[in-house]
Amino acid sequence: MPIKSLESYLFERKLANTSSIEILQNATIGIDVDHYLSRIYTFKKEQFLSGIGGIPSSLKDYILSDLQVFREFNIKPIFVISGLNIQLQMNNFKTNELSAYEQHLENTWSKLTAKQQYSYNNIESFRLFNDPLPIRPMINDLIKLFIETGIDYLISPYDSSFQLSYLYQSDIIDSVYGSTDLLLTKIDKFILGMEFQSKDFRFIDKQKVLLELGLTERQFIDISLMVGCTLQPVTFPNFPSIPKPNPLQPYPQLSHFKLGLDIVYQYNQFNQGGDLLGYIMNLNDPRLVDLYFKGHSAIKYIPVLNKDGYVQLYNVEMAKLGFDSNIDFLDEDTQDEESEIDNQPQSVVKIPNDIHEIISQRLPPELYYYQSIGLLPLELLESIVKGQFDIRPNLEIGLNDSFKSLINSKYYLDNLDYQFNLLTQLLARYYQVKTINVKFWYKDELVKSNTRLTPPISKRVNKLFIQNDNSGEKFSLIEFFKQKLDGNYSTDKEISTVEDIISTVMLRTLYLFKIIDDKSQVNSLGKVLVKYCESQGNEIDNNQLEHLILILFLIQSKTLKLNDINREFSTVSKLFKDANSQVEEVANEDVSKITLISRIFSLVKFNISPINYQGPISRNLLNFRSHLKFINNHIINSLECLLVDFIVHQEQNNIKTTFESKSHWYGLINQLPFYHDLNNTLLGILAEIYFEVCLKQPKSSTREDIIKHGQDHLFNHVYQVQATSFNINVHGMNSISADQLLNDFKSGVKFWNQFVELSKVVNEVDKSLIDDGYLKSIIEADELVKRFS
Repeated sequence: MPIKSLESYLFERKLANTSSIEILQNATIGIDVDHYLSRIYTFKKEQFLSGIGGIPSSLKDYILSDLQVFREFNIKPIFVISGLNIQLQMNNFKTNELSAYEQHLENTWSKLTAKQQYSYNNIESFRLFNDPLPIRPMINDLIKLFIETGIDYLISPYDSSFQLSYLYQSDIIDSVYGSTDLLLTKIDKFILGMEFQSKDFRFIDKQKVLLELGLTERQFIDISLMVGCTLQPVTFPNFPSIPKPNPLQPYPQLSHFKLGLDIVYQYNQFNQGGDLLGYIMNLNDPRLVDLYFKGHSAIKYIPVLNKDGYVQLYNVEMAKLGFDSNIDFLDEDTQDEESEIDNQPQSVVKIPNDIHEIISQRLPPELYYYQSIGLLPLELLESIVKGQFDIRPNLEIGLNDSFKSLINSKYYLDNLDYQFNLLTQLLARYYQVKTINVKFWYKDELVKSNTRLTPPISKRVNKLFIQNDNSGEKFSLIEFFKQKLDGNYSTDKEISTVEDIISTVMLRTLYLFKIIDDKSQVNSLGKVLVKYCESQGNEIDNNQLEHLILILFLIQSKTLKLNDINREFSTVSKLFKDANSQVEEVANEDVSKITLISRIFSLVKFNISPINYQGPISRNLLNFRSHLKFINNHIINSLECLLVDFIVHQEQNNIKTTFESKSHWYGLINQLPFYHDLNNTLLGILAEIYFEVCLKQPKSSTREDIIKHGQDHLFNHVYQVQATSFNINVHGMNSISADQLLNDFKSGVKFWNQFVELSKVVNEVDKSLIDDGYLKSIIEADELVKRFS
C-alpha cells in the first residue's frame, strides 16, 4: 500500500514528469512487484478473481508483453517482492472479526446469494476500491514465471521500497520503478508509471515535489504517517473516512493527503518548518503518538539485504554510503575507543534498544537469504517472530463443517508443529522455547504449537536419503513413486544432484506425513501411489499427479466425501444453465454425480486468459478448492522447511558451497513439487453447466444432438465465443475460442479418467479410503461423463 491518496494528488498538481523509455536503454531497473501489478490490475480488472480463486490468468501474457519492450531497449529488470511484515503491519484480530477485505468478500457473496439471479449485467465486484490484488498467494507462481523467463528477482527481508532504494544508492541498479513510498527513502527520482504501448514513463522528482508543496522532508514524512503508508498503514482518526465508490461517482474525490497538507499549512503559522509532533500530541490520543514514533523508527531502521548478503538496518547502510541528513549518530565522546581505526573516529548510527518491538525480532542472516530466493514460507517466519500463527477465512468466507474439521485435525496441527520445530531448531535458544499459538478466526481458544519436540524432527529424518549414481538435474514426481520407494534409504555418498536433493526431501516429507514409518515401510496411501504410478505413469504428467495426491490426502482426512452435495454454498447461477429446457430440476442422484465431476474438473487449468473475467462463478467449487489449497500449503511448507534444514545441517551435502551461482538455486526451486497455487475453478464451472444442460434435454433426443446442444450453449450463451469484445485478452481479442474450449474440456475428461483409475487402485489397496459403495458412485458418475463426451 503506497502513501494513501498521494499518487492521484501528484498527477493533479502535474508533478509527474514524462519521458521516453528510450533513455533507459542498457539500464538495469529495479521493479517493485506490488506496485507493478497494481498498475496492471487496476480496480476495474480481475474483479472476480476472489470468486474463482487462483492467480490472474492474464498475468503471464502481461509480463511477457512488457519483457518484450525491455528487450527491445536492452533493459534488464530486477523484480523485488516485499518480504516479512513488521509489527506495525501485523493485525491482531478478535474472534470472528474480519478485515475490511474479508468483510467485503462476505457482503459480496451475500448480495449474490440474495439475488439468485446473477448475470453478466448485474455484477458485484469482489475487489475493494483502494486494495491492490493480494500478492502473497501468488509469490511462488511469480517466482516460477521469473525463473522460466530468465528474469532476476529478490524477496526483500521486509519492505521492497527501501530495498530498492538501497540497491539504487549502491549502484546495483540504475533506476527504480515503484510506488510513492519511495519518497520516504533516500532516493531523488523514481519511475511511478510505465506505459509500454506508448513506450514512455512518468517519473517523480522528490525535491521538486517538496518544493512545490512547500514541505520539509520531515513534514512530508509526518503527513505520510498520518494518512497511512505501507510501514504505518493506519489512517489517523482525525481524517474522515473515504466514501465508497458508486456507479454515479466511481472514483472517490476526497484526498487524505490534501487534507494533511492543509493541516501542515495551518500548523506552520505557529510552528514554522517544524514537525507535526505537537499537533499529534494535541489530539490527546497516546496511541497516535505511539504510531507516530514507531512509524518514524520503521522508516529509519527497516532492514535491507546489502550487497554482501547480510541483512542490515536501512539507516546504517545509508550512513556507510555517505548519507548524513536525517541520520542520528552517536556523539564522538560517547563512542567506544575500539570504533576508531587508524586514529580516525568512525560515525556510529544511533539505534533504539527496542527496535525489535517496532520492526521484528531478528532472524539469522542465512534464513533471510533462503527467504530472498523464495525457499522459505513467509507466513511461518512471521509466526515465529510474532508468536502466533493466524488461520484466516478463505475466499468463500463462510465456515462449513468439512473445512473446519480439516484445519482442526490433529494430523495437520502436528504437521504444523513439525514445520515450526524444523525452523526454530536453526535459531537461538530463545526461539526454541518461545510459545507459538495457533489462532483460528472463528473461536477464542488458542492451540499451543508444540515446537519443543524430543527428539527434534531434524534428528528423526537425518537417516533418510535417496542417492543414485545415475541421477541428474531433473526431478520427476512420477519416477520418484515408481522407482525410489524401495526401502533402501541410506547411503554414505554425497547428495549432490537436484534429483537426489529433491528426492531426499520428498522422502522426508512422506515420513512427516506418515506415508513412511520408522521401519521404512510404506503405508496404504504410499502403496496406492506406487501402484498407480507403475500402471498409469505414462498417461499423466507431474502436475496432474500432484493434484491426484491432494485428492488422496483429502480422502484420507475423511472430512469431505467428494460426491457429497454441499448445500451451504451456492453453485453456478441458474441463468447460465439452459432456462428453456423441459426439465426444470435435476434429480438429487444426478446432482451428486455432477458435484463429483465438477470438483475433479476444477483442478484442471482452463486456458482462458481475460484481463477482466466476467462469467459464471461457484462458491461451492471455491470451497472445495480451499480444502485442497490448505493441504497443498502444508505439503510445500514441509518440503521447504525440510530442504532448508537439509542444506543448513549439510547432511552428506555441500549445497552451500557447490551452488556457486543463482542459476543453481533457481534450478532447484523451479523443480520443487507443489510449488504453485492451485488453478482457478473455471473448468469445474464449465463441467457443471455442461452436464446439467445435457441432463435437462429431452430423453427422445439422440446422444449427438444432446452433446451438440450442450456445446452450443457453452459457445453462445456462456462464453460467447462469437462476441469479439467479451472477456477480451491482453491482445484485445476474445479470450476463448470454440476449439480451445473443446480442447480444455478434453483435458478435463482425461484427468477425470485418471481419477477413476486412481479410485480403483485405492479400492483395491485400502477399502477404508474408498469402499465398494463409494467406488460404485464414482463409476456411475464416470458413465455420465462417457455418455456426454
